[in-house]
Amino acid sequence: MSGERWHADIQITEELVKNCLQDQFPSLTPIEKIECIGEGWDNKVFLVNKKIIFRFPRRKIAVELIERENKVLKNLQSILSIEIPNPKYIGQPTSHYSYSFHGYKMIKGTSGCHAQLNDQDRITSLAPLSIFLKQLHSINENQALAMGAKPQVYDRTEVNKVVETLNERVEKIVTRKLCSINKDYFKDEMRIAQTIELPSEKCLVHGDLYCRHLMFNKGQLTGIIDWGDVGINNRSVDLSVIWSFYPNSCHKKFLETYGPVDPATWQYARFLGLYSALTMMIYANDIGDPLLVKEAIDAIKRIRRELLFDE
Repeated sequence: MSGERWHADIQITEELVKNCLQDQFPSLTPIEKIECIGEGWDNKVFLVNKKIIFRFPRRKIAVELIERENKVLKNLQSILSIEIPNPKYIGQPTSHYSYSFHGYKMIKGTSGCHAQLNDQDRITSLAPLSIFLKQLHSINENQALAMGAKPQVYDRTEVNKVVETLNERVEKIVTRKLCSINKDYFKDEMRIAQTIELPSEKCLVHGDLYCRHLMFNKGQLTGIIDWGDVGINNRSVDLSVIWSFYPNSCHKKFLETYGPVDPATWQYARFLGLYSALTMMIYANDIGDPLLVKEAIDAIKRIRRELLFDE
């Protein structure tokens, strides 16, 4: 799996984290416990003293992203109705670690792929997510620029690049026998995606909204985390989560709260939901997460069941 976007090029240890925190944030001392609780595509995540989350970039490209994230998040705290990270600890490059990092009070909950949700839990969470996305997407391009946002580094609306990446990943899925994909239907999906013409209007987007970044506590949606891809783009980038994570039967309910979405944007969101699910399958297998593998398969079924043979 060499070359995938989630492979680290910066090595981070608990000892390094401890040295960084002791030097820059003496208010946290004594540091009684540092626990690595996960690795995303861009950052390695540590829980410090059982209450503060620290995220350290594990890829060089993520350094710029976390700096962008810090600027935008501070301007969103009073705007959004679902809890989001509020970085209070802004780490600076030092001899221990040559990059920026940040820390914030832990948001209680478990990621959507590990929260053991049933369909009713998902449907219940749809109303608050609808309001959240309506609030976020009401921030237009000019307002987002004033907040410190920039166009996304990885633009998922560049459909030809996305299709090329997805073709490569589907070949890996087939080669590694992660699931059996109907290539005729898959080619049909790629062809349709390349005919979609998105409107030029852009807004502020989370940029990487999928099951791992939705936090649930006792079946309730409690937070939206990992804003490293926050930026300016077409809202289909975020609306893809509706296709990948929620039953089709409740899409109408989502739109009733969120508001109208033009057909091209809604159709492209569906395509990006498929892109997310197929990418998630490889990533989940790569990190050894069977629950995430299952979520990826379920997401593909929600979008187009015929894509999978004997699943």
